Amino acid sequence: MAKVKERCCGGFPTFAVILLVVGIIWLLNDLNVIMVNIPWVPMVLIIVAIGMIYNKFKKA
Repeated sequence: MAKVKERCCGGFPTFAVILLVVGIIWLLNDLNVIMVNIPWVPMVLIIVAIGMIYNKFKKA
């Protein structure tokens, strides 16, 4: 009898980690701990989201 491998919890939470890093950078910038001017952050999030959607449909 063949064993069926089931994934209980999904894969690595890439989008959550990216949001966490962006949030930490944003907070540190607002608190004047670091000075970061990143106008391209929305584009990075859009590109990552498109890549995640593409990979999701490619596997199906």
